[in-house]
Amino acid sequence: MTFRLSSQQRPPTVPAGPAPRTGRARPRVRVDRAGRVHALPSPQGEAAMACAACGVVNDVGRKFCKECGARLALACPACGSANAPDDKFCGECGSVLTSSTAPATAAAAPRDPTVTRTDTDSSATERRLVSVLFVDLVGFTSYSEGRDAEEVRAMLTRYFDAASDAVARHGGRVEKFIGDAVMAVWGTPVAHEDDAERAVRSALEIVDRVRALGASVGTPIDARAGVLTGEAVAVVGAVDQGIVTGDLVNTASRLQSAAEPGTVLVGDRTYRSVGESIACVPVEPLSLKGKAEPVRAWRAVRVISEMRGSNRGAAPEPPFRGRDEELRLAKELLHATGREGRPRLLHVTGVAGIGKSRLVWELQKYLDGLTETFLWHQGRCPSYGDGVTFWALAEMVRSRARIADTDDDATARANLAETLAWLVPDEEERRWIEPRLQQLIGLDGAAGDRDEMFGAWRRFFEHVADQGTVVLVFEDLHWADAGLLDFVESLLEWSRSSPILVLTLARPELADRRAAWGSGVRTSTTLHLDRLADGEIEAMVEGYVDGLPAEGMRRLVARAEGVPMYAVETVRMLASRGVLEQTGESYVAVGDLGDEIDIPETLHALVAARLDGLPDEERALVQDAAVAGHSFTVGAVSAVSGRATSEVEPLLRNLVRKEVLDQDVDPRSAERGQYRFVQAVIQEVSYSTLSKAARRAKHVAVARWLEGIGDEELSGVVASHWLEAYRAEPGAADAEEIAGRASAWLLRASERASSLGAPEQALAYAEQALTLVSDAEERVKVLDRAVRSAFAAGEVETCLGHLRAACADYQALGRPVDEALLVYSVGSLGSNTFEITDLLLDVERRLPEDAVVERALCLASVGAGHAHAAEHAQALEYSERALVLVQSVDVEDDLVLRDVLSGRAFALHMAGRHLESQLYEEATLELARRSGSAASLARALMQHGVATNEDDPKAALAAMLESARLLRVAGIRQGEALALSNVAEGAADLGEFDTAEEALAQSEALSSGVVDEAEGLALSRAMLLAQRGDPPGALRLLAEIEAHRAEPSILVMMRTWYSRVLGLCRYLAGDAAGARDAAAESLALDPSGGNASSSLWVAVQAGAALRDAVSIRAALDATPGLRGAWVHLVRSSGRAAVAAVEGRADAGALTGAALDAWSAAELHLDHANAVICALHTAPDDVAPSHVAQARDFLAAIRAVALLRLLDAAQAGRA
Repeated sequence: MTFRLSSQQRPPTVPAGPAPRTGRARPRVRVDRAGRVHALPSPQGEAAMACAACGVVNDVGRKFCKECGARLALACPACGSANAPDDKFCGECGSVLTSSTAPATAAAAPRDPTVTRTDTDSSATERRLVSVLFVDLVGFTSYSEGRDAEEVRAMLTRYFDAASDAVARHGGRVEKFIGDAVMAVWGTPVAHEDDAERAVRSALEIVDRVRALGASVGTPIDARAGVLTGEAVAVVGAVDQGIVTGDLVNTASRLQSAAEPGTVLVGDRTYRSVGESIACVPVEPLSLKGKAEPVRAWRAVRVISEMRGSNRGAAPEPPFRGRDEELRLAKELLHATGREGRPRLLHVTGVAGIGKSRLVWELQKYLDGLTETFLWHQGRCPSYGDGVTFWALAEMVRSRARIADTDDDATARANLAETLAWLVPDEEERRWIEPRLQQLIGLDGAAGDRDEMFGAWRRFFEHVADQGTVVLVFEDLHWADAGLLDFVESLLEWSRSSPILVLTLARPELADRRAAWGSGVRTSTTLHLDRLADGEIEAMVEGYVDGLPAEGMRRLVARAEGVPMYAVETVRMLASRGVLEQTGESYVAVGDLGDEIDIPETLHALVAARLDGLPDEERALVQDAAVAGHSFTVGAVSAVSGRATSEVEPLLRNLVRKEVLDQDVDPRSAERGQYRFVQAVIQEVSYSTLSKAARRAKHVAVARWLEGIGDEELSGVVASHWLEAYRAEPGAADAEEIAGRASAWLLRASERASSLGAPEQALAYAEQALTLVSDAEERVKVLDRAVRSAFAAGEVETCLGHLRAACADYQALGRPVDEALLVYSVGSLGSNTFEITDLLLDVERRLPEDAVVERALCLASVGAGHAHAAEHAQALEYSERALVLVQSVDVEDDLVLRDVLSGRAFALHMAGRHLESQLYEEATLELARRSGSAASLARALMQHGVATNEDDPKAALAAMLESARLLRVAGIRQGEALALSNVAEGAADLGEFDTAEEALAQSEALSSGVVDEAEGLALSRAMLLAQRGDPPGALRLLAEIEAHRAEPSILVMMRTWYSRVLGLCRYLAGDAAGARDAAAESLALDPSGGNASSSLWVAVQAGAALRDAVSIRAALDATPGLRGAWVHLVRSSGRAAVAAVEGRADAGALTGAALDAWSAAELHLDHANAVICALHTAPDDVAPSHVAQARDFLAAIRAVALLRLLDAAQAGRA
């Protein structure tokens, strides 16, 4: 196996948290918004339930939990609610509890009304307040005419399935199907205060789905529905019989019959229950059969808020038109996410004002009415500079943990801890996640490598997803920092078993930064919102405004050009002028509009005209708010305007009323109480009207106010305001002072971005600061940060450029210690290893005598560089000097000791002093475990794998697999790719070809586009191709990269690796002479390095095939430093071959002993190779049992090439 480490000497840190979740079934529970857990009923045929104490699933009929012994409560046969063991009647619905009642969870929810029970239910009639839905089809008769009966039945089944699904999702119960009609009921066996609203929501959804169903078959089919609320006689516990009877049921049926196709009619009592959340318009009283008086009714039009009127705006909401298909797709993807239990990406793109946010709002309203558990999170990427690091993600965590922006640190920490205690049962994992979430939300938690941060944040949302389907909405993704984009991709890639829907909204500009955004995600869908048709814009306005003149409508629709926001802003402008008046859920024209209908031609001109129409005080405040940001507090806009909050607040309320601003009143939101612009374009237009001088002054005011808050999380925002102030007037008298403030805050923002694992953003901040600094001390400080950020981001050339500049500045300032630590921090940079080594040697010579630790680290790194280049004398010298230095002082940092000991172990191993190397490896492994750093452990396991390989290849493979597992948990793609490539080689050497193929395929996928890994992956692929039976294909692949290995920058390890793989491929292709030459070349380049033992085995096999005792003896003599049980077996086969070729008397004994030893070690592929060797050199000494064993194994793993060699050897052919 070729041992490979990343070009970084210190791999990225990975979490020490537990392994990923297994496939164990989770209890079926739902969590309400108050955090209460409710057990859900098992699906039909599933006899299982969750213990309320420990969550373990138990079989129905048990009285005590099989895991913890807790007593399981009794479940009501009618409603499924939990009851005490000695209860005779259900405390929820009053049904009789018989002795046969099954135990349930301690907090059971109502059973699924769509599941047919097969047991005997107890039944009792009672009067209950219920809501009854009737719905039937219009146009189905025409559809049925002339069609095959099976086709008609299939269509009807799709309709019934859609109706049943909609009813069940909204908590209702289908009572019966009558022809093409469906009757459903809410309020029995268990009543809820929002039953009427759920019934109407269900009706609206069924009507929408039937319309889509008709469109899918090319036939106009509609549904019509009626919903009534009132008292009826209910049979509690009824099965397969009518459960609700009375006049209410008959009237609901006739109300449905009176509805127009595609509409929903509701009765008076239903309307009073839903009026706050569902827009309804009155219809003429209906004369219904059997009713003496006309019946009052309303037509339910659309959902306008979350349940019970939550988050409803004060102003009318325009109808949602022209996006039905897009919303339907979003709903389907959402339910598929929950059903399949895996993440999905829905990326919505479109120009400003096209309706991206409105689509999300419609989805949010829809989800709020469902009984399933959906956990909604929403965050906006602010448009400050190049984005503020992970701002949107931090908003989501705050909202989940109920942390408001106004909470102090103590409250925030307590709320976060409480949330984690609820979500994460494992204490060790909580201790790992919590500080990394604290760092994200600005509580000064644990700074760390980006991949470790990503791993912790992913695990948090995975645990949230244990409670239900998670929705993450990222608004304005085109403003997102690079780190956030990377995190979203890593979440979708690595949280593979969690139901998480990521919904991203962006303008087309995102493609300029990430042209292939989402394309690499297997379950991604991109939805581009096109402009609406003129007819849709007109229908939207007609449903929004009554009495708009025809000419005004024509002009508005023409100038809107399919952008709905244009039409909405026009209506708002007319309302602000007083020519439209709000009446309920719409506007009405007041008198003759006359010239007021003159409409600006573009959206920006329209918004500007609307802002110009505001009173001066309000318009000025909008400009102040535009500087403060898309969302802002009263304090921020007060600071910008220079007015007291008591003066500002009434103006803000007026702007909310005029729909320029909105206020976040959602109690779940981290920004509750804050104001925000209704549309980003309003902020943009308002900001553009400010003069440069005004911009500078206002940005300075906001920056100083934010500085006073003292929140490090805001460092990027503060930096952005100072930077914009400088850019507004770079020639101003105080420009130098402002530039200094900007660079200082940019450096702080860069440091915070680094602490969050966002090196690209950290580099961007640092490079912005470099354009502003002139002082040498400040410049080198920024350069230092730029070097570290570029290195972490993998920007090699950028890193080298900044490193050279930083070293020059440090030398000019006489600060060699800082220079040494900086150069050491980047270790090696791929093909630039030699330049880094020279820099390290140069700075080490200039370090003071008392800088012992820094000198030791530099020397250890230099030694590792020489070891990679197979310059063993220098590697041993420098690693020894580092070890002596570090022992001369009291070093408390285990990681420093680890680096020095690890460097020494590597140098010793590459020099062939493997026994000594193993001792240092064991010490390194112990330090890694003791430090608690999983990054150290992953690296130590990699080195342990190569040290163990020459003794026990199986143990080596296990170490590599564990290293890959650790890296996979944290999602460190590059590190995992490297570990998996090592796994592939180790598994292939053991004959575990399927494992090798899977590992190599994963490594190739993870390394896609990484140039430095291409050659190594090609070598691994060639080796596996040859072993699986295609040596010619493997040789062609090697020929493609042959020229590259001659480049001076290619390390000796890569050259010996190439030669060793070339030798193996030639041997399997039947070219033993070529294999012998390639193996000899590898051993000549480095007879003790990572490829030496494998090259020795190829040399022995090729020499045996050629009966060339001289070449075998030369290979054995060239590798005296190789040690270990496996190497000993290789040598035993080599010595036996030499003895046989030379005709010595002990040849038979040596051959038999070697084959017996290979067989006893259970290294079956090596045993087969040894048998082939022996058949070439001493065929009479090979027992038939060994040949049979080899043939059986090679046939089982389909090692076609080796089977051919075995056949040839048996036939006496070379």
